[in-house]
Amino acid sequence: MSDKAGNEGVDSTLEEDFKKLDALLADMEKDDIGIEDAFAKYAEGMKLIKNCNDRIDRVEKKVQQLSDDLKTEDFE
Repeated sequence: MSDKAGNEGVDSTLEEDFKKLDALLADMEKDDIGIEDAFAKYAEGMKLIKNCNDRIDRVEKKVQQLSDDLKTEDFE
């Protein structure tokens, strides 16, 4: 998927954001992480999740519009 959207001034793909989320989770699972660092990573992860959800919603709407030409097929 080549859908790109701004992420704090840097363009990234959905797949790149998923990799960033994986890295954040791995960092947060470490035993030696401090609470402030864990919270910063959590906040960054939540922003990435919102960004990903917004892009997925836009793609679903585009697919819905394309399929409206033939017939409406809702996502489940």
